[in-house]
Amino acid sequence: MDTAVGCSGFVRAFKLALSVEGLKPKTISDYVREAERLGKFINGRSVQTITGTDVREHIVALEDRLSAKTVRESQMALRRFFRFLVQEGEIAKDPTKDVSLVRYRVVPQPIYTDGEVKRLLSVCDQQTLNGIRDRAMVIVLYDTGVRAGELVSMQVPNWDRRSVRVDGKTGVRDVPLGVASIQAVERYTRKWHLDQGTLWQGKKGPLTGSGVLQLIQRLCVRAEVPDKGVHAFRRAAAAQMKRLGMNDSDILEVMGWSSIAMLRRYTAEVSSELAQLAHQRFSPADSL
Repeated sequence: MDTAVGCSGFVRAFKLALSVEGLKPKTISDYVREAERLGKFINGRSVQTITGTDVREHIVALEDRLSAKTVRESQMALRRFFRFLVQEGEIAKDPTKDVSLVRYRVVPQPIYTDGEVKRLLSVCDQQTLNGIRDRAMVIVLYDTGVRAGELVSMQVPNWDRRSVRVDGKTGVRDVPLGVASIQAVERYTRKWHLDQGTLWQGKKGPLTGSGVLQLIQRLCVRAEVPDKGVHAFRRAAAAQMKRLGMNDSDILEVMGWSSIAMLRRYTAEVSSELAQLAHQRFSPADSL
């Protein structure tokens, strides 16, 4: 064991391990940045000498200039780094194990309501090719809750399985499509003569994330709906799945999440409503 190697000395091996696990380049870059930032904070000392106190002092220093959410993300990255070092036998004990994660208040983010989604659909002219595409896209966004990057990565669906493959923040995964989605996408691909390849097309080829953003902005203007961004469909989808009684584990699978914390974060805007609906369904007194 090399007792003189600091955090930076293990960066290459850490990056390779994260790549093997299938993490996205952006996520890997973020994790590596936090390991290097800690290395600078402790002035390049060997990893074997890092204690929980060192980590806490580093976290306090970060809190002076970063948001609580960002500091928490830094802590998660460091936990991953030190877990890697333990697994590799470079250190005997993880110094982050007894360091509590920074708490932060989840600020509810805007979501599209059912009524707003219906208004967006109503302004998609079904007599035009663009209108047919736009309607299909809005339905898919609301039905699946995919991220913008995942949306533009979509290929023509697997019609038999009623699913579509996406590649995004959490890697490649298959996303199920409801009846309304599969019908809208089938009509779109038929009218646009798309048999294979990238699903969402524009006049000059495959749509980009910027193109999708502009498309949604135009629809919001025409429908007189507040522009809440593409990601608001993801929050709206999660909230509606909860309203309809979908199991939390199934929602995590459909949305591509690994933690229930993400579901709580995305449904914070309607948490009171969801709690009331759940109580109406499972009221203790009503069961007497």
